[in-house]
Amino acid sequence: MSKVFCNDRGVALVVTIAIVGILVTAGMQLGKITGDAVLVTMVEKDRFQARQLAVSGIELARVILAEDAAMNTTDSVQEVWADPDKLTEVVRMLGLESDNLSIKITDELSKIQVNALIRQFPGNQINPDQAGVWENFFRPFFSGDKSLDDRDSAMIINSVKDWLDAEDDDAISGLSGAESDYYQGLEPPYACANGPFNHIDELLSVQGISKDLLEMNQSDGNVPAMDHSVENMDADQQPVTLGDVFTVYGLDDRSIQDSGFRYPGQININTADRAVLAAILPEGMQGLARELIDFREQKTDDGEMFVNQLGKGWYKTIIGLPPKEQQRMDRLVRYASDTFKIESTAWKNSASVTLLAFVKREKDAASGRWQCRIIQMERQ
Repeated sequence: MSKVFCNDRGVALVVTIAIVGILVTAGMQLGKITGDAVLVTMVEKDRFQARQLAVSGIELARVILAEDAAMNTTDSVQEVWADPDKLTEVVRMLGLESDNLSIKITDELSKIQVNALIRQFPGNQINPDQAGVWENFFRPFFSGDKSLDDRDSAMIINSVKDWLDAEDDDAISGLSGAESDYYQGLEPPYACANGPFNHIDELLSVQGISKDLLEMNQSDGNVPAMDHSVENMDADQQPVTLGDVFTVYGLDDRSIQDSGFRYPGQININTADRAVLAAILPEGMQGLARELIDFREQKTDDGEMFVNQLGKGWYKTIIGLPPKEQQRMDRLVRYASDTFKIESTAWKNSASVTLLAFVKREKDAASGRWQCRIIQMERQ
């Protein structure tokens, strides 16, 4: 046994050293905790300030959209709210840089409106014009080889229709639809909504729809005609998501009655992406979507002004359609919007916050002034 433990003084020394060691260890841990607390406090402060700045970005975008409505009767890619560079300039006018605050505004009615696939709610009648849009959109995604992918556009359309419809006694649409019996057999089980979608992510609950649905068709290597397709994607671009193409918004407020409500499904041809433009064009004319975009974006030689006006029926100068197809096209398109998505990202030191706000632009009945009402907001 060590001589240190041979007398009381030695034992006391060991005990003292042990206590000092414990106190030093505790002190070091306390210091770490205190330092972490200070650090956490600073991070939380930065995060709070970033969130407040992101909220300010939402408010700025709402003002821009309201002012735009007071000056224009259409909404297009030619306007300030749709130009990322001009939005950056507006932010700089506030004394901020793009690494402090970034805002992006997207026209929600430039997308395919999922709730428009049936004529009205409650109900079970499919809208043939909208079904045609879905068919055109999804046709390039699926191969005829069922050994590679047993899904097809008919499965997607029938399954979404069954998710939306009511009063059908759980009867599936076609041979590939899905009602509650199908979903109750999954793990975990859940019921079919039999009503409209409230959030775009709800689409992922529908038979045949997955997060990778809009990626490259792995069966034959084809890439759908999409501005942000995998093939044409820059290194810093994100893959196209369901929310880039589809929206749950578009409710016709005037249709709300005791008997039901409806989503007209009209898509803003002035702001729609190439994939959506291709979907609303008649079958076999999808290649003209690029020409529509070029017409919208054509500028003078100095690049300062847009050449073409995007008023009602402008697409007819590019596309000649027989009367029946012309009527269908006019039922599908619109030239102004009232629902937008605002994405506001703010940075404060190492903290960043991104807020998404979906807003409805409307005119106040009392003052006659335009305003943007927030109908949904979430943190990304």
